[in-house]
Amino acid sequence: MSHWLYPANTKFYDVFAALSNAEAVWPMNSKVDVGDTVFLYLAAPHKKIGFVCDVTSINIPESVVSKNTSPYIKGEKKDAPTGKAFMLLGNIRDVSSDDSDRFSYQKLKHNGLNGMLMGPRKLENNQPLFHYIKIQNC
Repeated sequence: MSHWLYPANTKFYDVFAALSNAEAVWPMNSKVDVGDTVFLYLAAPHKKIGFVCDVTSINIPESVVSKNTSPYIKGEKKDAPTGKAFMLLGNIRDVSSDDSDRFSYQKLKHNGLNGMLMGPRKLENNQPLFHYIKIQNC
């Protein structure tokens, strides 16, 4: 079981609405596996981890999930398929309302996050950050 930090751009996708359901589909941009944990980092203006989810299914074709993701896409919708695979996220926990901002960009940076989060990162490859997030998620 691995742990991942995934970016979530709230300007283009209504992350809060999509993750208010019991399960949500999300693009697979790494070698996630069933049982892995995904921490979703909300881009500006939030700049913090907002959700923690478990991967319940992987390699779901785009054609199967397009109707599930379409309502949450902001702005102009793309009709052309990209061939991207998706994963199903379950056991979704919202940590965005935490007043302590224990998952804020500044705290993550202070505890091992290097650079801007432009794509998924396997937390086991960054032990200081992994340790910090794991402790904060208890």
